[in-house]
Amino acid sequence: MSKLNYLKKIFINGGFFILLLVITFYLIFRHQNIGEIIHTVTKVNPVCIIIAVGCMCMFVFCEAVNIGRTLRIYSYNTSLAKCIKYALAGFFFSAITPMASGSQPAQIYYMYRDGIEISHSALALMMELGSFQLITVVMAVLAYIAKFSFFSAAGYQIKYILLVGVILNTLILIIILMAFFSKTLLQKCINGILLLLKKLHFKKIEQKRAKINNQVELYHEGAAAFKNNKITVLKIILTTFLQVVAFHSIPFWIYKAFGYNEYHFLTVLAIQAVLYITASAIPVPGSVGASESGFILVYRTLFPAQVLNSAMLLSRGISFYLFVCISGTFLLIFHIVNRGSHMDYKKAAILKNKETV
Repeated sequence: MSKLNYLKKIFINGGFFILLLVITFYLIFRHQNIGEIIHTVTKVNPVCIIIAVGCMCMFVFCEAVNIGRTLRIYSYNTSLAKCIKYALAGFFFSAITPMASGSQPAQIYYMYRDGIEISHSALALMMELGSFQLITVVMAVLAYIAKFSFFSAAGYQIKYILLVGVILNTLILIIILMAFFSKTLLQKCINGILLLLKKLHFKKIEQKRAKINNQVELYHEGAAAFKNNKITVLKIILTTFLQVVAFHSIPFWIYKAFGYNEYHFLTVLAIQAVLYITASAIPVPGSVGASESGFILVYRTLFPAQVLNSAMLLSRGISFYLFVCISGTFLLIFHIVNRGSHMDYKKAAILKNKETV
């Protein structure tokens, strides 16, 4: 992709993201007293807000640590600062593109600038993604089962909407696991789906088959790395668990910031685990609209009506909007500082970053 097309895509996705944001906040706050909401937000416990922001910093830090670990499997000695750059790039582009589709391509691009071969960066990110999907889905499934009575009390429609989100993400996890560990079984599933699409008169089936097969090969290569680096993989999974717990605990700290104590940590963590994968299944940039509406629907049992919108604003503001601004600003500064650079240094960077095996 040329630089012009790359920038054009950013502006289009960014514009769509802002439009969704404006519509969402208009629908949520159109009948609210904004002055009262701002006043409520300013009265919360600042210590809990700082802890919530710290949880997001932990989320980014854990992402960076895991990226570094996966790259070291392929003999790259990448600094923590660069891995934080990759993590912020992933966060920003996952926010402004539907289904977080721009996250990995953007990370691969920044890794390529630093001399990391595309095949290696893609495999490393596949491993990191697999770990994240594993932890988020397992936590959500266990949470849905453990707190089924809570979700049932939230309403008939909400209960089944959340269940659909859990099922969809579980299916995605199963596909990823098959790609890593059962190439033959996955290939049969793919052939069956493509045959069905062909009977339904979908076009360019063979082109889709070629793209899917390339992706399967990539996952299969990643499986070999998993098998040969079991200790590293275990560290990645444990770090991902810490990352996801930190991220899902943000609503709890917002709950505490308002001075409430009725619901304990694990209850709020379970609610957020289910809400997260349900909202992430909605194909809009950053799950904008779905996350905000879902928060209001699900957390209305925990928060009184008079502070519910303020709580949503704080929780979503810290876990998403604040770090979209931080990551976007960081990338803008990075490109301004490096605007004169060119990727001709790729070969030199590879020699510098790669350790002698």
